[in-house]
Amino acid sequence: MSDLGEAKKGDRTVRDALWPGAEARASAVETGQNRALALATAVRTAKEGAQATRHIAARRGRSSYLGDRALGHPDPGAVAVGVWLEACGG
Repeated sequence: MSDLGEAKKGDRTVRDALWPGAEARASAVETGQNRALALATAVRTAKEGAQATRHIAARRGRSSYLGDRALGHPDPGAVAVGVWLEACGG
């Protein structure tokens, strides 16, 4: 996703939730947490990342078409990441 769209952390995209969620899950697994707890950690972290996008000016993704009108609202794609992960059992 980052390779094709060139999105980086802080660009206000799905990546701002997906990457921290994935890193949190990997870290939880490495420290011995069971799969359910690791997924719950990923969900929480992804949702936190999604909410943090409300303060970021969009540089990539669909929100970039809105300019400053997107400020104050979390990126919809990033929010969807939290929903997807939660639906997976988190």
